[in-house]
Amino acid sequence: RGSSAVPSGGRFRCPSCRHEVVLDRHGVYGLQRNLLVENIIDIYKQESARPLHAKAEQHLMCEEHEEERINIYCLRCEVPTCSLCKVFGAHKDCEVAPLPAVYQRQKSELSDGIAMLVAGNDRIQAIITQMEEICRTIEENGRRQKQHLGLRFDSLYSILEERKKELLQSIAREQEAKVQRVRGLIRQYGDHLEASSKLVESAIQAMEEPQMAVYLQVSPRVCLPCRITDMSKVSMSSRPEPGYENMDHFSINVDYVAEMLRTIEFQTGA
Repeated sequence: RGSSAVPSGGRFRCPSCRHEVVLDRHGVYGLQRNLLVENIIDIYKQESARPLHAKAEQHLMCEEHEEERINIYCLRCEVPTCSLCKVFGAHKDCEVAPLPAVYQRQKSELSDGIAMLVAGNDRIQAIITQMEEICRTIEENGRRQKQHLGLRFDSLYSILEERKKELLQSIAREQEAKVQRVRGLIRQYGDHLEASSKLVESAIQAMEEPQMAVYLQVSPRVCLPCRITDMSKVSMSSRPEPGYENMDHFSINVDYVAEMLRTIEFQTGA
């Protein structure tokens, strides 16, 4: 409007239909013409420029004095009247002014009022456009902050998963070490049990030998009593200490962490 410069390729919203208009390289001159509005403006300009005496206007006649034209305006009563009403009639004590002067003054005031309304409408439309832009900016900023918040929590999830993995590995390592030690002891005691069982079997067979000569001939060679004595002296102290199977020392307290997570809040200030 007027000398307002709108760059080509710009966008603005029609104040009437709210349709978004895109300007091409011709700027505002490339917009579709509204012939109806242009004709009304041309007629108004022509009527405003035509002298009063050249207009074919109808002269209203006074109701009190039928032969007199209405040619003055009563400023106190705010009504048009004729000269005789001022001299002899109801408006003889009123202040009057020439009808053309009052007409031009009121038309000028009306024109100024229209200009003020149009300017006010333009300001309101500018405010609406600005607030719509604010709404779009708020929505964009909201989407961006939601994305940032999601990334922050994803980072927390990643830290928790990584720490969980490390702690589980610590438990698994000690579990494996303890199981391997106990299984080694099981194999050791199993070997001893197998050897002891074979020795018991050999001793029983020797006990069942009925011939003294044969028994006395074989017994010194295998020396069963010595082997039995040695086998019975094998230490059985290599056993897991009491509570070796306990894994309770891997317990953790996450109550304070959970409370801290529940109190996560947005920062205030810069």
